[in-house]
Amino acid sequence: MGPEEKMSTFRWTLVFLLLTCIMLGPLGCARVISKEGLARVDEQVTFLNLADDPQLYTGKTVLLGGRVLEAENYPHRTVLVVIQYPLGSGKRPDTDRPSQGRFLVSTQEFLDPAIYRQGRLVTVLGSVSGREPRPIQDRMYVYPVIEPCEIHLWPEKKRIPARTGFHFGVGIGIGF
Repeated sequence: MGPEEKMSTFRWTLVFLLLTCIMLGPLGCARVISKEGLARVDEQVTFLNLADDPQLYTGKTVLLGGRVLEAENYPHRTVLVVIQYPLGSGKRPDTDRPSQGRFLVSTQEFLDPAIYRQGRLVTVLGSVSGREPRPIQDRMYVYPVIEPCEIHLWPEKKRIPARTGFHFGVGIGIGF
């Protein structure tokens, strides 16, 4: 194969890879919250403002994320206690940034506490439905209460056990 044929093959391979990336690109960017839901979010409502006076924002649509602390099931509702974290890329809670407080997600749906267990990350789109004071140790804390329209439960990251890079052995190798 001559140099011109090699260059032509390289170009066609490059074109094929580029087209494959363009066609598969949207599949890798699945939305965690619908476009319609995101369009309803009131961007003026920050978590700090909401935490300061939840009643003031009743009925407003917000997008919040955090780590589940507890899932409480009652006869006609489930309440998730969530520690808030700012949303990062892809609307995933960014646990490397500091939390600004806590909030409750109150839904009439049954959310299995084995699935929505402590430590799981969630992104919630919903409307502010009020406030609920609850004790944290010896203090009362006022939680903003969110009635969810959409909840995205993030997959757990698999932990790969650490392995050492040191190996010792004796052997004979034969190659052909």
